Amino acid sequence: MFIESIHNDIIRLIVSLKEKKNRDEKSLFVVEGFKQVSEIPKDWKIKFILATEKYKDFNTEKLYITTEKIFKKISDTKTPQEILAVVEKKNADTETILSDKGIFVVIDTLQDPGNMGTIIRTAESFGCKGIFISKNSADVYSDKVVRSTMGAIFNIPVVQECDIASLVSVMKQKQIKTYAFSLDTNNMLSTFKFENNVALIIGNESKGINKNILAIVDDKIKIDMRGKSQSLNAAVACSVAIYEISKQLNGK
Repeated sequence: MFIESIHNDIIRLIVSLKEKKNRDEKSLFVVEGFKQVSEIPKDWKIKFILATEKYKDFNTEKLYITTEKIFKKISDTKTPQEILAVVEKKNADTETILSDKGIFVVIDTLQDPGNMGTIIRTAESFGCKGIFISKNSADVYSDKVVRSTMGAIFNIPVVQECDIASLVSVMKQKQIKTYAFSLDTNNMLSTFKFENNVALIIGNESKGINKNILAIVDDKIKIDMRGKSQSLNAAVACSVAIYEISKQLNGK
């Protein structure tokens, strides 16, 4: 099918998915770019693919073709790759995720899409078992987050809109140790001994982790830093910690 009007229902749907409320209501999100679309796993349901004539031979029955002009108008990138997919969300189950053993990442009110995407990509790369995200955090299904995960969003279970305090309580019951970044501790990441089941809590870029969460975690940790800066970018700090914890646990 060839689409030549910006007012076509398919185009309207794609544009509507730029807003979180519509992504939530329709349980759909957009994946843009040839590599990202090509690598969508088979167990994720693609509703349809929209592309220009450049990809008219893309192997799918769900392909719609449109003009370069229309694609540029609806694309979120400066230099569109002229192909995108509309994909159904997946609902991960907290109990199922926590039945596994390893590293879990808990995100408390992190709002920068780039940081969110980097954390998801890092967590997936090091084999973390799942990611839990609080309310008022960046939506993992926004265009910017999906792009910055570089496909990792499809390969690690993510639960959004979590009540972090309740989650920490459940983790304690399941003997998963919870650790939060804080400057108010002498526990250094490089020398701290972690348990087999670890939940790493990452806070807001400027405000850090909520005080009510800091009060109930098993312990606090901080990264050894030799320079004058007292803190790192949230995604960088998370990446350093996941690497160090993963190295310890895999060593065991």
